[in-house]
Amino acid sequence: MVIGFHNTEAVDRNWSASIENIYHSKYMKTQRKKYITHVFIVFVFVFLTTACKSISTTTYRIETPLIPETNSIKILLISDLHNTIYKKDQTVLINEIRDIQPDLIIMSGDIFHSTGPKTGAILLLSGISRIAPIYYVTGNHEYRSQDIQSIRDILFSFGVIILSDNYIIIEINNNEIILAGIEDPDRKFFEESEFEHIDIIENAFRELDDLTSYKILIAHRPENIKIYKKYSFDLVLSGHAHGGQIRIRANKNGLYSPNQGLFPKYSGGIYTHENLAHIVSRGLSLNYPKFPRINNPPELVIIILE
Repeated sequence: MVIGFHNTEAVDRNWSASIENIYHSKYMKTQRKKYITHVFIVFVFVFLTTACKSISTTTYRIETPLIPETNSIKILLISDLHNTIYKKDQTVLINEIRDIQPDLIIMSGDIFHSTGPKTGAILLLSGISRIAPIYYVTGNHEYRSQDIQSIRDILFSFGVIILSDNYIIIEINNNEIILAGIEDPDRKFFEESEFEHIDIIENAFRELDDLTSYKILIAHRPENIKIYKKYSFDLVLSGHAHGGQIRIRANKNGLYSPNQGLFPKYSGGIYTHENLAHIVSRGLSLNYPKFPRINNPPELVIIILE
């Protein structure tokens, strides 16, 4: 008589091995998916940040009856360089500006940075000072450097005209333009002043209502638009907000801007307030803040008045 013997221990071992293989296979698939996802995220991050080191140009056309069509004016707005140097000797940036051939160059502050060498700003000024007249207002970093007089001396040496809570009347392409500039409010922390900043502005611009030429205000900080709207300007040009640093969509205001915090209202683009146009440059800085730009390339802004 033959009695059959079933080895239950061997069956259990085989069953356990099969279960382990199944779990191991699922685990490896999950790990591969995670790995691929991480690689994709890193690739997108590197691609976006690398792409955002190339200078972009944005053009705005503004129609006004105060400028004849045959005498249009091309204005170049430069802001927030923070001493960034593009390639060797700033040649990339200088060549971009030379190709634009502006009638007027406006710098809306923070071309210098509060710390470190001034090389980037000096190279830029040296390369563009003969292209077109340059008008300048201070940003917060010019004052935070606590070296404002040295910065002014550098600007003067290149023939740059600094607008300091005042306005001037200039002629461009047979058009009379009123060009005004506001010192950055950080002035009050580093220079003694008899008046509050708002009183200084009020005294400087009280006569503007009686003037009929096209009026442009250069003011570093866009978040103070409520102050600028009190006067009869047609166009305000600002910087400071760095495009919100991270932009999810090109037409959005970005994630964070100085003095506006999260989801800023005015970080880069054109904004309209009844008859007033407000253009905010995303700036040119690659060094400050330290977090990289994402979907937010550095920018030169062209404004054509016609």
